[in-house]
Amino acid sequence: MAAPELVGDQCLHAVFEAQASRTPDATAIVCGDGRWTYGELDRAANSLARRLRALGAAPGVFVATYFERSELPVIAILACLKSGAAYVPIDPVYPGERILHIVTQLGPVLCLTETALAERAERLFGSTRAMVLDASWADVTAWPDAPIPPDESGVGPADLAYVIYTSGTSGRPKGVMAEHRHVTRFMGAFNEVCGTTAEDRVYQGFSLSFDGSVEEIWMAFSNGSTLVVPTRDAPRFGAELGQYLTDRAVTYFSTVPTLLGTIPDDVPSLRTVVLSGGSAPRSSSTGGLGPVGGS
Repeated sequence: MAAPELVGDQCLHAVFEAQASRTPDATAIVCGDGRWTYGELDRAANSLARRLRALGAAPGVFVATYFERSELPVIAILACLKSGAAYVPIDPVYPGERILHIVTQLGPVLCLTETALAERAERLFGSTRAMVLDASWADVTAWPDAPIPPDESGVGPADLAYVIYTSGTSGRPKGVMAEHRHVTRFMGAFNEVCGTTAEDRVYQGFSLSFDGSVEEIWMAFSNGSTLVVPTRDAPRFGAELGQYLTDRAVTYFSTVPTLLGTIPDDVPSLRTVVLSGGSAPRSSSTGGLGPVGGS
């Protein structure tokens, strides 16, 4: 199936909804033994978005996401976008001082988290209301699963989609704000270079608090590809990661050269490798690749 034309300004969730309408039964996410179709993922995110709206999510409002690796943060991100709120990904490895800095700066109306992190979230996010998503699923699914119309959500392409904080190596971390139209324009340009297809399996390896995750998620969802989300105990580098990619038939892998250099053996399923943040190694173990991008 041909990739959608991403022309002009759009909302990110509108891109996903259009794909879900075209291919509702196609696999959108696999994580461990779990599988979500585009239709299932869209309906779940719609219900959660309506619940978030009832809790104050809207354009100009921030919602923190605080999860380990799984399909839950992806559902949370889609729901935030559909509700109109901007998501703020908080990595569980962040020290408490960094989280306090972000919460103090942005004042999120809500923190979406999971049972395993709920106690820590309650301590670190202070007065910010926490919603434990996996424990609240029955409540979420009780809400209607139809999309929120644009005139109801009030969100447009010029509204913020997310705020991702820099590493802070040169001082205090600073929030980088991105509007919906910034990402859809990025997708359009990226798809001209290394677009995916419905047959691709895109690895979601970057932390959601790093902007590389935006590329991974939307290169999959803008083209009807499958997003392969690693479990929290998945290997992060080396031969074990190479075998993990092979076992899951990953075809699209975005990473940094230093990590790629730790994979000693071929990953025969790979067709596209995108490298950023440094020079590519002289030799790699990426098997029979198609195009290789770098920046």
